[in-house]
Amino acid sequence: MKVKKILVTGQEIDTRYNRTLVILNGLKKLGFEIIEYNFKKFDKESARKIRELSAEAYFTYIPSFGHKSVSFVKKNSVCDVVFDPLISKYMTNIKDYRLSNPYGYEAFRSKYRDRSSVRKADFVIFDTYAHQDYFIKNYKLDIQKTGVVHIGANLPDNQEKAPTISKLEGIFRIGFVGHFIPLQGVVRILETARLMSNEKDVEFFFIGKGFEFELAKKYVEEHQLNRVVFEGMVDYNALESYIKSFDLCMGIFGNTLKADVVIPNKIFNYATYAKPVITMESQAIKEVFTHKEDIYLCKPGAAAMVKAIQNLKEDTLLRKKLGDNIFKTVMEKHDEKQTATSLLDQYKTFKNQS
Repeated sequence: MKVKKILVTGQEIDTRYNRTLVILNGLKKLGFEIIEYNFKKFDKESARKIRELSAEAYFTYIPSFGHKSVSFVKKNSVCDVVFDPLISKYMTNIKDYRLSNPYGYEAFRSKYRDRSSVRKADFVIFDTYAHQDYFIKNYKLDIQKTGVVHIGANLPDNQEKAPTISKLEGIFRIGFVGHFIPLQGVVRILETARLMSNEKDVEFFFIGKGFEFELAKKYVEEHQLNRVVFEGMVDYNALESYIKSFDLCMGIFGNTLKADVVIPNKIFNYATYAKPVITMESQAIKEVFTHKEDIYLCKPGAAAMVKAIQNLKEDTLLRKKLGDNIFKTVMEKHDEKQTATSLLDQYKTFKNQS
């Protein structure tokens, strides 16, 4: 392979999004030059620029959430188009957020975006085998033109020592970082906090805001949960300090289809700081992690979650083991370079077969 350039393009793409950042950083470490072209309109100038830039590229990469750009980019790219949807529009908008009924216009449009984008791209990568299976079954996608590249870890680039976030002595801090979206199951975590409200040394600490944030605040107020802290949004550079203050990190516990088929960014983020993680048992999470070896899995119900947290709170050695092992799993198999290598290897196999 002589060409060492990859064009990253799409309408209003976000190359700083964690999934995309991991892949692009990995490609750079492998010696690729990344050419970014972020356009605003589907017009002649954008088409001309895509043709020009893709002429020297190994492939054109459309990053996460770029569904609506695939058709336009495919029409104008000189080289293959590799699409990384990350989400199903239908699963997210209709099944997760419930923005429309399953038979409404929004549902039809979301399904069309899913189907059209993955079919028109030359090669499609998914974040889990469970997600790949969903698209293949629902949109009759040829498995030969697909691959699976797990999220991977975005390694901290700030080498300065992170400032310490204060915590009362003797407090067992259970931390959550997220955007309060349905698949994360924030209310279910709060139900767990309610059942543990008599344990005065346990604190639930939430970072972020989003779709269910007001619902979460209302739940805390109604049940007078004094050991729940909503820190809100924090600066990305300060996130390390907060995570390091957690004794246990919470993954996802949502009662949604999407929760069953994804491994969220946050799991890999927690892992880079060697923190023990508890999350709901799912087909997807088992693709990378193993219960009681490098993660703790439980059923997504408050009673089961309470029992799991209490087990981990009492077992210091198990928490240490989980933290050490999840760090090892991610660093040895899912760092930026290995994530990008996985993409390149699978694309090369696709090209050799086509």
